[in-house]
Amino acid sequence: MDLRRLLTLRTILEEGSFAKAASKLCCTQSTVTFQIRQLEAEYGVQLFEKIGRRMVPTDAARNMMPHIHEMMVVINSIKQAVQRNDEPEGELRLAVGETLLSYKIPQVLKSFKKRAPNVLLSLQSQNCYTIRDSLLANEIDLGIFYRVGNDASLIMENYGEHPLVLVASPELALVDFTRGNQHIPVSFIINEKQCVFRLMFESVLRQRKITIDSTIELISIESIKQCVMANTGVTYLPRFTVEKELRAGLLQELPLSPRAETLSAVCAHHSGKVITPAMELFIQSLRESLDA
Repeated sequence: MDLRRLLTLRTILEEGSFAKAASKLCCTQSTVTFQIRQLEAEYGVQLFEKIGRRMVPTDAARNMMPHIHEMMVVINSIKQAVQRNDEPEGELRLAVGETLLSYKIPQVLKSFKKRAPNVLLSLQSQNCYTIRDSLLANEIDLGIFYRVGNDASLIMENYGEHPLVLVASPELALVDFTRGNQHIPVSFIINEKQCVFRLMFESVLRQRKITIDSTIELISIESIKQCVMANTGVTYLPRFTVEKELRAGLLQELPLSPRAETLSAVCAHHSGKVITPAMELFIQSLRESLDA
């Protein structure tokens, strides 16, 4: 196995063309083409097909990417271990739930970047189910999200239980979601269909046979809060995201259940994954910042 061929394949997929990959790798385009042909012969698969004037990667090429990334991570780890480098290097791929990213993770990122300036941080905001699936598919290194299952293939570290709260503007303070079999003329303002808060609240509505006017989908938690404060509807979020507005009287908590539903925030990685120095340092920064 020639690692240079795998690196060439990864570079083509990242850069989008053979020509750009050749430029980045400081070699000729014919060299890139030759290495891909050698790789195809070695594995007995077609990695690119010509569509029009473009060379398009096949499923086989795309399926190799997570494994190539893992090999590069291991190689970097070996290099750091041999060189006894105190500062982690390489790439760290993170996916974080939006509320956690907005309210809990900025200090963690600040601490981590100060301690690991040479690590290339790839950061995405995703919903909890997508993060879990990405971890299981080995497409990311670490996921910070609300636990949505008991996956034996993931190693999880708990970072607290977070209660959820139903809130509205003070003008809707008398709206009652505790009584079933009714239509409530308000809108539910939340983000995408797979948002865990949305799924939980919609489950309550179904159980109590409550209907509402509509569901308004917005991208960011901040835009959701602004619309709720403008008396556009109600929302259901972790309490820490609306604590300031509740104290200021800009939002009003509405009764929903005798005991608040809670979600467990976790940091997880695949159980078969090599823990790189960058991953280890990020988890350490997470512990220190969230326990402070």
